[in-house]
Amino acid sequence: MNILNKNDFNILDLPDEILLVTLNKLNTTDVFHSLVDVNQQFDRLALHYLYVRNIDMTDTMTITSLYDQTSSINTKILSKISEKVLPRIHHQVYKLTIEQYSMQRIILAANYPQLYCLSLINFQKEILYQYLTGLLFYFVYH
Repeated sequence: MNILNKNDFNILDLPDEILLVTLNKLNTTDVFHSLVDVNQQFDRLALHYLYVRNIDMTDTMTITSLYDQTSSINTKILSKISEKVLPRIHHQVYKLTIEQYSMQRIILAANYPQLYCLSLINFQKEILYQYLTGLLFYFVYH
């Protein structure tokens, strides 16, 4: 039988306000990957409208992929975020920061009706031109 000491403390015992402040100090991709779909409280916090208004989908760590492209987000993590997180919060995103190798997955994951600022980080000039002309075509004809 396990008897808990009354000094034991769980992170879920903290008020939501403190947890939100803590989440704001963490990398967005880590929060989405680690906390979404863990439990209702973490879902509520990680998907809170104040937290998801300004999403930075870049990371300080780089991963070299099979094709020698440097990507800041692991492909499995990017898949989870694109398929399970972004469709749930797309209507609350005002500012989005993305990098070259995750742009297509993130942009096409959902429609962002409130988006007013899109920051593109670490793009090669030729690739950026291809994306922008392709996106323009996509949005004009769809």
